[in-house]
Amino acid sequence: MDGKRYVVLECQFSREWQVAMESRGTVTNGEAIEICQYWVKYKGVKPEQLKIVEVPDIINGEGK
Repeated sequence: MDGKRYVVLECQFSREWQVAMESRGTVTNGEAIEICQYWVKYKGVKPEQLKIVEVPDIINGEGK
């Protein structure tokens, strides 16, 4: 593991990105990929509507 934290962003409208509910507390890279795969398979979201973004640990209150 790289120790980095991520959130998954979803685009519902042309330019509006929101944090996916499952990643609000930040997740690992592997968890973010799983969330994206789930959304594509079961929620019918197109892959281009999802982004995985690295964020600082301070978002989750785990900053060093």
